[in-house]
Amino acid sequence: MKNAKTWLLILCISIFVSLFLGRYDLSINETFSALCFQGDKIANSLLYNIRLPRILLVCLCGGALSIAGMVFQTIFKNSLASPDIIGTTSGCSLGAILGILFLNDVLMIELSSFIGGLLSLFLVYFLTRRSKGNEIVNLLISGIIVQAIFTSLIMAFKIVADPYQQLPSIEYWLMGGFADASWSNLLICFVLILISVFILYRLRWSIQIIGFGQEANTLGVDVKKIRNRALIFSILLVSSVVSVAGPVSWVGLLVPHMIRLWTNQPISKNYVLTFLVGAVFVLWCDNIARCLFTIELPISIVTSFFGALYLAIIFRRGKKVI
Repeated sequence: MKNAKTWLLILCISIFVSLFLGRYDLSINETFSALCFQGDKIANSLLYNIRLPRILLVCLCGGALSIAGMVFQTIFKNSLASPDIIGTTSGCSLGAILGILFLNDVLMIELSSFIGGLLSLFLVYFLTRRSKGNEIVNLLISGIIVQAIFTSLIMAFKIVADPYQQLPSIEYWLMGGFADASWSNLLICFVLILISVFILYRLRWSIQIIGFGQEANTLGVDVKKIRNRALIFSILLVSSVVSVAGPVSWVGLLVPHMIRLWTNQPISKNYVLTFLVGAVFVLWCDNIARCLFTIELPISIVTSFFGALYLAIIFRRGKKVI
């Protein structure tokens, strides 16, 4: 279970099984016929317009959040670190809420959410550069400040929102979900995530060295430059996901933490494995969210449940959490 090839096989099987799952049942014959464009119109539309883009988007987002979480945990040398700590999720959420309130267009909501995530990054770096002392500590404190500001603004805009039309949309979006997945969303995410994942993959050895602490400088690594690049592209990963799916909780914390306990290996050895496990985890959480009840659950309900359950189990067993 610690081999990337094994998890690639598990992911492929999970994707295939997920094609059958949903409120509208498809048999194996109907699914294969639809995949070959030989099924009826309902089956073809269901498979290619709803399930397939959603499944691929879920896998892509799960892998992206897991990679971002792994980078954060390595750079901050804290196994409980996650992308949320520097306010990226709050920034994306604020941008989406502004889009819901004033733009009322799906693409514009996604764009405003992405801009909100980038704004949070700029604010964090502005505060960090103006501060003295340890850069990592300053970055964490700046993230907490920005997150608090954006969270307060989110609550303020929720108060002024229309309680019958806008407020329910805001509340549902803030819980996260892939119900609005489409090929256009998948294409946008694929390009941004592919670029970010590739660059972080090229930086994985340098990121690993940064995780060693002060020794990085003696090994010829420009710590500040590599750290800034890694954080920028990690935040781009998170912003890309949140802009199309809302905030998806716990994935960036749970998956890298779990893999670290499994393998006890550095980021350079676990990069591909982390992406694959994250994709499988979020895919099955999404399957549960859309199949458990007659109505679809926000995916953050499922990811938060399993995340909290996982930490409770390892804490109860006396294993090292941090």
